[in-house]
Amino acid sequence: MALSKEKNFVSCVVYLHNEGSSVKDFLKGICTVMQDHFEKFEVVCVNDACVDDTLEQIHDFLEELEEPLVVSMIHLSYYQGVETAMNAGRDMAVGDFLFEFDKCQLDFDPELIMQVYRRSLEGYDVVAAAPEHGVSLSSKLFYFIYNWGNRYACKLRQERFRVISRRAINRVNQMNVYIPYRKAMYMNCGLKSDTIVYDNKATARKGLNKEERGNRSTLAFDTIIIFTDVLEKFSMLVSFVLLGALVVMGGYIIYSIFSEVRPVEGWLSIMALMSFGFFMLSVMLTLIFKYLSVILNMSFKRQRYVVEGVEKLTK
Repeated sequence: MALSKEKNFVSCVVYLHNEGSSVKDFLKGICTVMQDHFEKFEVVCVNDACVDDTLEQIHDFLEELEEPLVVSMIHLSYYQGVETAMNAGRDMAVGDFLFEFDKCQLDFDPELIMQVYRRSLEGYDVVAAAPEHGVSLSSKLFYFIYNWGNRYACKLRQERFRVISRRAINRVNQMNVYIPYRKAMYMNCGLKSDTIVYDNKATARKGLNKEERGNRSTLAFDTIIIFTDVLEKFSMLVSFVLLGALVVMGGYIIYSIFSEVRPVEGWLSIMALMSFGFFMLSVMLTLIFKYLSVILNMSFKRQRYVVEGVEKLTK
């Protein structure tokens, strides 16, 4: 038990989608840390269309507690994915600091929560806990492409949870009404951020449900378009390749004029025209991608989560 408890009011936002097998142990782990170290805290759970016994397990967890605890449960009308669901949870949370748990996966020592929190008190508005093991190949590929195309110094990697200051939340909300990918928005808001990597070799596990896997694939594509200039770089690379082909073709035309080699009549002019045409098309696509990226950076689509109701669960 801590001798003195933190005065800051903190919120724990937990994403739930068919977590019946792990939610009880997960809530027990984080709530024990909160009760030991904070005078006041709240737990906000987002029920993203759970169809298993997740809610029953939460009720059982509350009944087994010795100290009273109130859990705010946001029920979404239908399955909407972790990003949209966590936006709803963040909007309801009122803490000075906000812990975001995207999955009920306790592959870390619960005391890591306080390590991340204390790091935030050193002047970091966003601090994440990132597992060292258990990252899928597709996730590694996504983060590689994102970090390559992103202009900011902060690099993304898979995270298990994070703590965000109220200042960072306000800054992100001022940037855009719609937050398509929270991690990218937090890292790009201009405030100091840090990542603590922990060893989870003994407890690492991979795998997403089918719905979440499809949702993540769409999110990854949208994120790369919105937050990076990968398409611009790729289009510029193609432009340079086609420019090189155009130069080679021009050189071959000049060579054929002064040499005895005579290609098929009309072949050189057709190839030169095609090389020039594809080169100009690539340049136009580069300009279009740049124009679209500016529009996306200026105005995202508005927030779109649909809430069925909010329930207060207590012992």
